[in-house]
Amino acid sequence: MAFTVGLGVNQPSATLVNTLNAIGPKLIYPKIADLVFQPSPTFSFLNQYAKKYNAGQEIVYPLLTSKITTRGAYWGDQLLPTSAIDAIQPADQVWRGYYQAVSLPVMDIVTGRGGPAGLDLVRVQVQAAAGSMLDMLAEAVAGNSPFNSGIDLDSLNAWVYQTTNTIAGINRSTNTFWQPAANQSIGGHLSPTTLLPAYFAVTQGYDEPNLLILNNTDFANFELQFVQTNTAGSTNIIRAVDNYADSAPIQTGLKYHMRFKNAVVLADQHFAAGTGYLLNTKYIWMIYNMGSYFRQTPWIMPSNQDVITSRMHLICQLGCNRPLMNIALTSIS
Repeated sequence: MAFTVGLGVNQPSATLVNTLNAIGPKLIYPKIADLVFQPSPTFSFLNQYAKKYNAGQEIVYPLLTSKITTRGAYWGDQLLPTSAIDAIQPADQVWRGYYQAVSLPVMDIVTGRGGPAGLDLVRVQVQAAAGSMLDMLAEAVAGNSPFNSGIDLDSLNAWVYQTTNTIAGINRSTNTFWQPAANQSIGGHLSPTTLLPAYFAVTQGYDEPNLLILNNTDFANFELQFVQTNTAGSTNIIRAVDNYADSAPIQTGLKYHMRFKNAVVLADQHFAAGTGYLLNTKYIWMIYNMGSYFRQTPWIMPSNQDVITSRMHLICQLGCNRPLMNIALTSIS
């Protein structure tokens, strides 16, 4: 017999089908299971150092683009230069606005009350809308369609992968100081040997990258570079301080994040296989305008429909004030 989905009962195991359909409620599990969203550890990491401000029509980064060259050794009554050097210039980034709507027929709200066994329709729809909004932001940060339009935020692709575009009002074709480090072509599985040149391209003294983003497939292939098989045929993670920091060892049952030198290695399915990003999140982060920080509008009703609608609004950007400390890894297989 056809299987009954929803609030009807099934045979087997029910014998008194009509009676139980009339009087026997089903147990409704109290949480909605998420079968569609993919978490973005990258978006989460970029929010660890997020900047939040209450004012500002646009975002301006003062950039020191040249040295003050009125300097040097002198002696006696030597004349010293007094010319002024205009060494700082602005980068001007425009805020981006996002919304997420949720609409509900009032009749569904009234008749859909499930009593003590049911879930609150308004609550679960708002939860689904909030998850949809976070998914949209994760896709925008990765630069994925359709959230990579001219009015979307500046993605990691725009900041780090592209090197000759115009971003924050500065043309990087002619202003090389605003470029990221040149893309590092890997040409195979990522390994310590192929990663180290990129790592040191964005290392200056003690200032090292702290985040490596890879697709799940590329992450798995990279991790295999640190697995050895012993004579008994079992495998274990190679313990090497050059590869994994003592503060987060992964050899203990893989309970912690994998690390390469100072960089946490994250597997993120929002990014396509073949391209990775090595970032220093002291210089690239989410930035929010607190005047519209996940602001939810009141529920409103159209004049000719028994439907209520609310929207969540957010004004934000992916900010960066030192692109040269970030690098894209290309041609990973």
